[in-house]
Amino acid sequence: GAIGYSSQHVLYAAERDRWGKIAYASSLAETILLKITAVHEGAGTRKKGGVTIGNICEGKKDIDAQIDAPRLVELALETIVPKLRKFGGEFIWRVEEFIIRDAAWVDLSDHPRSVPYFYDQCLQPSRKGTKSTFKFNGTNMKIGWNFVPKWYAFWMLSCLITNTNHDFAVQEAEATRTSCTQSSEHATAHTTAHKAVSCNVPSSATTSLAENELFLPSVTTGDNSTTVSTKRTHQRAESSSGLSGASSPPRKKNVPPAALCSPDRDRLKEVLKIGGSANLNVKKVFGLQNENVQFHHIPTCAITDLLRNAQYHSFLVDTAESSIGQLTIDTSTEGFIGIGGFKTAHAGWLTLTASPRTGLGSVPHHKVVVKRPFYKVFPTAVKAGHYKVGRYALADELPKLFREANVLYWSKSLLQLTYDFIDRSIASSPEPPPFVVPRVRFVEAGLALCYSQGGSKSGAKTGSMRAAFLLEELIEGGDDTFLKFIHNMDANPLLDELDYGYDMAEFFAFTQHVQYVKTGQLAFISDYQGTTVLLTDPQIMTDLSVSNGSDIFGDGNIEASVSNFETQHACNEYCEWPGFGLKAFVKEVNDENDENDENDKEVNDDE
Repeated sequence: GAIGYSSQHVLYAAERDRWGKIAYASSLAETILLKITAVHEGAGTRKKGGVTIGNICEGKKDIDAQIDAPRLVELALETIVPKLRKFGGEFIWRVEEFIIRDAAWVDLSDHPRSVPYFYDQCLQPSRKGTKSTFKFNGTNMKIGWNFVPKWYAFWMLSCLITNTNHDFAVQEAEATRTSCTQSSEHATAHTTAHKAVSCNVPSSATTSLAENELFLPSVTTGDNSTTVSTKRTHQRAESSSGLSGASSPPRKKNVPPAALCSPDRDRLKEVLKIGGSANLNVKKVFGLQNENVQFHHIPTCAITDLLRNAQYHSFLVDTAESSIGQLTIDTSTEGFIGIGGFKTAHAGWLTLTASPRTGLGSVPHHKVVVKRPFYKVFPTAVKAGHYKVGRYALADELPKLFREANVLYWSKSLLQLTYDFIDRSIASSPEPPPFVVPRVRFVEAGLALCYSQGGSKSGAKTGSMRAAFLLEELIEGGDDTFLKFIHNMDANPLLDELDYGYDMAEFFAFTQHVQYVKTGQLAFISDYQGTTVLLTDPQIMTDLSVSNGSDIFGDGNIEASVSNFETQHACNEYCEWPGFGLKAFVKEVNDENDENDENDKEVNDDE
């Protein structure tokens, strides 16, 4: 390799000095708290504390109590200059003319080096009066002038700004003066900076700020000397120097409003006609149904927690974990979303009293899909043709909705198990997969229980439950984007290879393979449907050994699908990637059959 020092060694001396100081420095046993504020003088009257610029006020804690004046100047400039630069935009400042002062208006640049500036003020006489000690325990002392000194920290600045459009503008902000108290293991101290005529900050403070150097505009007087005015006097733009290309900070002068233009007559005529003939959609208003609900969110539970804790074995309707709110259901024709084989869906809006950070109800008037089970009522004994929607009694309706919620609860857990397997396999594989793994999730959902508020004609007792709804996150796009990828009667894609969404259907078939293997051939998700991002209305399939003849996970649980999975499932590129290490099922058999079919075809051709 190359001999000698490279470009990486440029900072060696500075780094060696920095780490050397850290290595030999003892931990700070005596620290103070600094509050640094940017201000300017004036605002029409002389205020000793100055007027804050842009509410710039910064605190610094754990400052060595032995800090001297030059270091205080440097620290104040390092803290405030970037804030001023951001506040002023393209305005040009002069940092070398800033001055740091304390509350007593003492210029810190006049104090010598290596002499602690605030340390003497932190010392307090002991009870015996023989010596002074540095006190920290604020709980044992009263806060006042007689016991603990009060200090103020102000970083003060006065600037005169001119430009060609306005004679004079000065940026002002609300003045703030804060007294700091002494707390546990901290004393307080404050520093100020003030811009004045013929006063300069020590060079040690400005050289460390070369990157953030700012300039304050100067004014040339008759004797060619440069001064900066601290008074609010009018100055013509022609008398300012050093301001070419510089823009002033935001000013408070009102801008005259633009001339009012008359509206387009033809457009106004058209809108007047439409607006004047508008009528209230009475059917839509009457179709809005408002319910006070107790909302039970369906969480996503990790499979390990689901197995370990009995309370997570199924979806739980727990009043302590519920939220109170209001549900609005649009039962009108316009609010009707669709009807399936077992449930109707209407548009709705959910507003919870205490909004969660995520999920349904996280925003006021949250759009939801309101689902409710139904049965078909045919006009004749022949169950065919048109039918009416019949509703179950509450005692029958609630268990059906709970089962739907429980299926979604388990589906979320199994899908998370699948993605955990995928992520761990890819992370441990030496080569990335040749495909992009789709990221999907099931809709946010919950069970809404409605209670009677009294005054109903049915005579229901106030506070008694009267209805229940399954609320789901709205899938945007409607029927144009909604697809059914896999049916619960088959373990392969429902779509054809050339259909939109077939690649997603293959991925969902792969997730069934993963779930089948990771659950020990006991369960997987089916009835994948929704969009390429959001899924809804899943079904859990379980093996015959799980149910033992009992009805679990609803009527859609076709147990034979699990028993026949290995003979029905056709592995695809996801299943065959070596990084997943999945055992191939029917794919190999199909390949042999394809070869036999090809051989038979060749023989027939020869004949």
